[in-house]
Amino acid sequence: MNRLSLVDFPGKLCMNLIVPGCNYRCAFCPHEQLIHHHIPMPKIGVDEIVKLLRPRMGFLDGVSLDGGEPFLHRGLGSFLSEMRFQGIKVRIKTNASRPRAIQYVLDKRLVDYLSVFIPGPLSKYRDIVNYRVDPNDVRRSIQIVRKSNVPYEFRVKPVPGIVENEDILEIANTLSGSRRLVIERFDPTRVLDPMVCGSEVFSRSELEDIRDSASPYFGEVFLSS
Repeated sequence: MNRLSLVDFPGKLCMNLIVPGCNYRCAFCPHEQLIHHHIPMPKIGVDEIVKLLRPRMGFLDGVSLDGGEPFLHRGLGSFLSEMRFQGIKVRIKTNASRPRAIQYVLDKRLVDYLSVFIPGPLSKYRDIVNYRVDPNDVRRSIQIVRKSNVPYEFRVKPVPGIVENEDILEIANTLSGSRRLVIERFDPTRVLDPMVCGSEVFSRSELEDIRDSASPYFGEVFLSS
């Protein structure tokens, strides 16, 4: 369970629920604890989440599932079904590695907003995520999300020496015609592998240049705060 947020689920006040475990090992990931140290973390069950949410639904619009990678968990479908039964809207952030799982929740109408993080261009995908993911699975996930009737966004994170401006443009070309792109800020103090990432960051003006370069490919492009 984490903070309340006005930005994770656009236009809605939501409670952010953190889901541990991820199949990717991106050097610049800020959630090292969720990858290597999540087993001893305290867990909270669905019933307890519902008890916490129910008295707050007068001002909360929904929940946001972040991670980690929510689609790795077998119990996700039953959790989403309970949220739907309770009338609670759900936003899910995913790394796009599980196209069949994404298709399932869309077919069952169990999700209200999808936020898809694309760590790097498909041509460099395996090297960036340090996992033997099939880039075609990612491509299928992108197609599934774009063809759905559910609001969505794609997210990227420029990282000096790893995900450069030209990489963002390659991603933008892959996602061309999509509704929304969010450019996340890289924080060198919170990374999985500081030896790979270093301490250099893109300046505000450099990020604005990246945003402007990507803007023709999308309906709207934002820098995250």
